[in-house]
Amino acid sequence: MRFYLKMAWRNIFRNRKRTFLTGLIIGIGLASIMFTDAIVVGMKENMIRSVTSSFLGDAQIHREGFQEAFDSEKTVENYSELQKMLESDSNVERFTERVACFGTISSPSDINSIMLYGIDPEKEPEISKMDEAIIDGGYLNKENNGVLIGTKLAERLEVTTGDRIVLSVSNVQTGDLAQNMFRVAGIYNMQIDEMDTSSAFIPIAQARKMLGVKEGVHEVAVKFYDVQYASRHGAEFSAHYSIAGNKAETWPQLVPQMKKMLDMTDFSVGIVLIIVFAVIIFGIINTLFMSLYERIFEFGVLRAVGTRAASLKSLIVFEAASLAVYSIVLGVLLGTLIIYIGSIHGMNISGVEFAGATFTEEIKTVFRLRQFILHPLLIFIFTVAVSFYPARYAGRMSITHALQKTL
Repeated sequence: MRFYLKMAWRNIFRNRKRTFLTGLIIGIGLASIMFTDAIVVGMKENMIRSVTSSFLGDAQIHREGFQEAFDSEKTVENYSELQKMLESDSNVERFTERVACFGTISSPSDINSIMLYGIDPEKEPEISKMDEAIIDGGYLNKENNGVLIGTKLAERLEVTTGDRIVLSVSNVQTGDLAQNMFRVAGIYNMQIDEMDTSSAFIPIAQARKMLGVKEGVHEVAVKFYDVQYASRHGAEFSAHYSIAGNKAETWPQLVPQMKKMLDMTDFSVGIVLIIVFAVIIFGIINTLFMSLYERIFEFGVLRAVGTRAASLKSLIVFEAASLAVYSIVLGVLLGTLIIYIGSIHGMNISGVEFAGATFTEEIKTVFRLRQFILHPLLIFIFTVAVSFYPARYAGRMSITHALQKTL
């Protein structure tokens, strides 16, 4: 075997130009597969962050049935115990509590139905980008009596920062209408139509007082250390925290359409990879057959002096394997270079909306171990596999016909 491996390595460089071009074609194919994988991973992580960091969070915990009607009476059960569990969870980076209910907002010009959120002004920026989305005015603090509203809602109400508005909600304890006057502390633009047109945010202490829920919590938003944790271990998280009448859901459960869209992206990428592999396969077959036809007289002589057909087949397969190794080295070097460049510069498409998600930052390529193990291994396997066809042809060729060919 060592003899045939050495001979195969020498044979592929008998025509160096053709070997280099073929290796370059296969290497470019491998590099393109590696880059496609890296950019898709970067795009998916960007889209996940765009969805989860706006306001959703990587996961949310509610009282069972709260999300169906947003019943203000259904606060999270045993929140103190839940808080201890989250604090001790090594996968949880941050979490914050929220109060949420339906209400109305009115100005001298108009009145609108809204979803009113009470947020912790200190913890919320660790989960969402509410503070970064402010385009006019300032963010909330625990002392002020301000409210944050979206740009479109501000246009409807015809208000600006500093103007007074009135928020109205139903008090849980008495059932009466609770009203309070707030000044517009800031106007935000989240680039999410629902939030910009029909949501308002006040300090959680003010929201609890208006609703009469004391220390109650309607929603716990969670952020994980790993952006992919919810996709890979979402079921485990949900099962662990869906206890005592509470329901825990990760973003794939909260936004199933996004999960389906990302799955379709993987399917589309798979089709592209199949096409690239097909091009590579045809290039390999062409190279091996060209090499075979050029040496058909030599093969005839080898067969005439007693070389077995199996030995010729092995030689062709070893040549294909040598060509694969040569191509993989070129491809990995080229792929590493373009992925590295993409990880530094990236593609700036921030603000572009796709499938309901708005890209918030540059899409950069992301290194993954499979790009350097799985894809090169597949190239090697495919190269060796397709070589069996020309190897079978070489093993079955007629000695008389082969010897009639001249150099």
